[in-house]
Amino acid sequence: MSRIPVFSRASQDSPLPKQVGIVVNPLSNHASSAISEIVRQCRDSHVPTPRSYTTTSADPGSGQARQALGEGAELVIAIGGDGTVREVADSLAGTQARLGIIALGTGNVLASNLGLTRLTIPEQVATALRGPHACLDLGRAHLRTTGGDEYCEPFLTMAGIGRDALTVQRTGMIAKKRTGWAAYAISGMMEALRPPIGMDVQLDDRPPASMRYWTVLAGNTPAVLGGVLVYPGALVDDGRLEVLQVPLTRPDQWLPVAIKGLTGHDRPVAALRYTSATRLRVRPHHPLPVQVDGDVVEDVTELDVSVRECCVQVQLPPTAETKTEQS
Repeated sequence: MSRIPVFSRASQDSPLPKQVGIVVNPLSNHASSAISEIVRQCRDSHVPTPRSYTTTSADPGSGQARQALGEGAELVIAIGGDGTVREVADSLAGTQARLGIIALGTGNVLASNLGLTRLTIPEQVATALRGPHACLDLGRAHLRTTGGDEYCEPFLTMAGIGRDALTVQRTGMIAKKRTGWAAYAISGMMEALRPPIGMDVQLDDRPPASMRYWTVLAGNTPAVLGGVLVYPGALVDDGRLEVLQVPLTRPDQWLPVAIKGLTGHDRPVAALRYTSATRLRVRPHHPLPVQVDGDVVEDVTELDVSVRECCVQVQLPPTAETKTEQS
């Protein structure tokens, strides 16, 4: 992925933390090696030995992060993928504690946008402990399902409804572990040939529009899985979401979409409709899955997406670029 600006504000120097907590997804490859490296670098920097908190299926990270905060952690390092990171970030939002990321998941979309996936594990650990920090927006996806259940799911990269979410839903865990993000691409090619879906879509306070869409996405980072540039204007700290509506009706319309995603050119494509907004509300004409940073909620009848501006402090590599530096 080429270097693109994702921040509008400059980063700030970070003091060494007086106490570190580690929230680790035990299913992540090389998690034990990452913990050992964190402990080693803390010792070398005269930082007290960090405590580790292991995620579970019942609590994938938020409770562990709150526990770390309650025990005095000034830096909480998330070891895992986007799902673990979003849960930890949700608990750190609005606090002075900083988020460190060791990207050991399947997609690592946020980490890729921040330039962390270019680094080795020791370099990622050094970034978490000693790198500069900047703030991130935190998205909120309020969901209602056919069973009457309501959820509020945090996200840092994107939330989507439609065939994008069906693609994520139908990508098996075994395939993800074997082929990584390419598993999503294979499922996506199968979904690409299927018809669009009826939805009522409302942006901010505008009147809702009823159309047939392949997908509707709200993005907070420029690139998605595999480094494909989907939201060229997205900034992670501006309090806004880049909403992408895809009213595809024929399979041949995918060709210019694919070229734009792979090359990153800024010419308009008829099948991609971009709008910047602070709120997105979607009512599908029949229940659909919603994907939130790659995690799926099934049988959703209402989706209401909002954003909380600049509320999570994240550690960055020194090479992270801002829009100001690019202008």
